[in-house]
Formats: sequence, C-alpha cells, structure tokens
Amino acid sequence: MYCYRTLALALTATLGLTKAAHAEGNGIDVPGFPQFFALGVGAGPRYAGADDNTWAIAPAGRLNFGERFVSLEANYLSINLLDHPNWRIGPAGILRFGRSDAESGLSDISMSLDLGGFVAFETSSNDPRNRWRFAGGTLQDVTGVHDGHVADVSIRRWLPAGRYGALGLGLAASWGSGQYMDTYFGVDATDAALTGIGEFLPGSGWRDIRASIYFVQPVSTEWAVGAGVLYSRLIDDAANSPATESEGQLFFGIGVARAW
Repeated sequence: MYCYRTLALALTATLGLTKAAHAEGNGIDVPGFPQFFALGVGAGPRYAGADDNTWAIAPAGRLNFGERFVSLEANYLSINLLDHPNWRIGPAGILRFGRSDAESGLSDISMSLDLGGFVAFETSSNDPRNRWRFAGGTLQDVTGVHDGHVADVSIRRWLPAGRYGALGLGLAASWGSGQYMDTYFGVDATDAALTGIGEFLPGSGWRDIRASIYFVQPVSTEWAVGAGVLYSRLIDDAANSPATESEGQLFFGIGVARAW
C-alpha cells in the first residue's frame, strides 16, 4: 500500500516524526522524547497518484545507543552509525508497497525492498524544540520490481509552541530514476490496450514536492500526543502521466508516543 509510509509520516510525523510515502528517509524524532515507541492512525491516497483514500495504522520508534540509534517509521528503517551530536549517517531500507486495484484498471505493482543510505545534519540547542534538520538519502530496489532508485532531500524546522508543545514545519522533494518512474507512472502497450489510456514512457526526474506541518504536545514525562498534515504535489512526468488520477496528495493523522 503506497500510503502506508507516508501515513506514518503524516501521522507518526504527526508526532513530529516525519517523512512521507513519498519521503524516502528523514529520520523520526519527538522533541524531548529521544527514545520512544509511537502508534498513529491516519488517511491518505492508496498509491502514488490515486484520488481515493484509505485508512491505516502505523508504528514508529527509536532506540538509542549514545548518539547512535535505530529508527523505525512503519515500513522505513534507518540506522545512524555516527557518534556525533549533529551529524547522522548510515544505512536505510524501505518496503515499497506498490499498487493494487487501480480504478483505471492499470496492472498491479508488487511490493519491493529498496536499500540505501541517508545523511543528515541537525543544529544544537538547549531547547530540543528549537532546531533545524537538513537531510538527504537514496534508495535502490534490490528485488527486481522497479530496478530503479529514488533520492530525497528535506528541511525541517522545530519551534516551541506554548510551554511544552512543539510545532514542526517541513519541506521535501524526491527524484526518481527512469526505471522507477516508468514502473509507477508509465503506461505500457498492454495496459494501454486494456484500459484505453494512452501509452506513456516517463523519464527520470523530480517526482514530487511536499510540505508538512505537525504539532506535538507532551502530556507527561512519558507520554505525548500529536497531529499533522502532509501535502504532496506530483510534478513533471509524475503529474503528466495518464496513470495519475490526482496530482495533489493529502495525508493526515493523529498519534500517541510513549518514551522510556
């Protein structure tokens, strides 16, 4: 299911956790909650370009080893190998859920496993709610489903909101290789004949740009609640594809986190 990870982003990103189905690797965090488990529920498009929504439940969490950590966002896993207060770098992977039961009748796309890595820089502050995060990463299919790769860049700003709350603002964009774009946004001769949609062969290029806003409110030293909205706009060949039913993709959700 395409939306599962972006939901985790818009809903566990609701917890300040970020990144988007579209997002390929931001790394999650909850201000003041360096080590936690979270669960969120939210809604968003069923797959990239769909105009009908589905609901999902998504887990997220982070386990620290000093400055190093393992981070889970639903179907996205990243590991920071650096023992540094500001820089993060390490391997990452995502289970990409593909496409099924498209309204247009286009062929299903199987789940893929994409592996790669990420790098990020976070500013330091006495208040964890007051900081910037700059990140980028790339993921390559290793299962032969789309045989391509996706690169992602993002900026996030955390701001204090009230006495204990935190407001998160984010911008991100993703770039897809020709193989990736052809699999998810292309229409081959077989699909064109079956659906009546014209053939379309997209090239490599930018897939989408995303903007998000989320709010996190601790309710005790161990619990926090959050809510958020993420809007993704498909661009270039992803938007021009006849397989795309809606260029605008809206994700929203709520969640709860438990720290320890």
